[in-house]
Amino acid sequence: MALVTVASGCGACQQVIRPAEPTTGPVSTCPGGPLCGIDKALIAGITVTDECPTGNCDPGGNGNAKGLYTAEGGNYCFMVGDTKYFCPEAFVHRPKGLMLSVRYLNGVFGVVEFPVEARLASDSSPVYMLAVEGDRTQLTLKYRQNGVEHTLTGADVSKVILSLKSMPMGHGDATQLISYDMRFVTEQKEKTAQDGVYRYRLNYREVRPGNNTWLRHCAGDDETVVSFLPGQRVSGATGYVKDDATVVTMGCEQGSIVTCLAWGYTPWDPATGLRDETRDYVYQSCLQAKRAAYFVGKGDWRSYTKRNTKIFRRDQYGFARPQDSFEDVEALWSPLGAVCLNTKNRRRPTAEPWLGQNENNLKTYGVGPCSPEDYTLQGKVFTGPVEDPSTLP
Repeated sequence: MALVTVASGCGACQQVIRPAEPTTGPVSTCPGGPLCGIDKALIAGITVTDECPTGNCDPGGNGNAKGLYTAEGGNYCFMVGDTKYFCPEAFVHRPKGLMLSVRYLNGVFGVVEFPVEARLASDSSPVYMLAVEGDRTQLTLKYRQNGVEHTLTGADVSKVILSLKSMPMGHGDATQLISYDMRFVTEQKEKTAQDGVYRYRLNYREVRPGNNTWLRHCAGDDETVVSFLPGQRVSGATGYVKDDATVVTMGCEQGSIVTCLAWGYTPWDPATGLRDETRDYVYQSCLQAKRAAYFVGKGDWRSYTKRNTKIFRRDQYGFARPQDSFEDVEALWSPLGAVCLNTKNRRRPTAEPWLGQNENNLKTYGVGPCSPEDYTLQGKVFTGPVEDPSTLP
């Protein structure tokens, strides 16, 4: 039975994907052969940066990077009035204390780290935040009060209110300073039981006189919940991943970061929680596949799809369950984007980057068709369109 998944996907190729290889044990692997491994040199050669070579790589509006932290635009950004402004991406542990890495949606400062303060929700007693950690996707908060260390997990994470103080909206001494309170609440336990991904509601409010209104983070996202990716930092511009034990990345559910985890593409073995380099490679490939970033490795960081586009998917190792069976192949994916692309089967021909292009001479940066259609050392995930692309708006 095919599993239809929605990505932020019939053509006429009529070509068939080879069935998934059998699995062996908790960590699924190929039974052998030169194409079962991963291209370690490809991963080693990736440089993670948020610097934009085109000047149009912001994650909001029609920016190149939409689809990573949320499905579209600035839906993962804290509001200032009616404007999406501060976009939290990761908790970072520094020698000077816990920080929150925040992207300015308007690009005024890029990505900036701000200190995280805390107090108890029950009586507003100040506490010192030691850590925000993730056991796979499960959130853990650690703090110290009166010399005693405390650890909160599960429903108890709501017992602490985190705070960001005096975040500047712009340059200069006269710029407005904004402060926020944040509070996590466990959500959607039924879905967690199904896919192993812990989800949380993140409520936040601007700290100013008379304001007692809490807003829900990811409000423009269909599920309005967040989850966590520990030990890895994901570039909000390219989707490239950097291992960093000091970091816990946070994303909205409909973005690639969390959706790929829910699809079963975790960088760790689900049975043990231990990092697996093959699973990590497939996870990084999914980050690009879900958001149709075909040419990110060619310097084009754009997402070539629209929100709520349905796609089929399958991988070489059978990590995701179930595996889709489909004939019209769109692309084969690596952490650098599409290894090959059948342009007739692209999931959303009306996506903004395709507009104005000659259908008979599309700009594909040298990425050729998928022929033969088989996994390679670089490509581990196939995608295909669910709906006839010509019928989509």
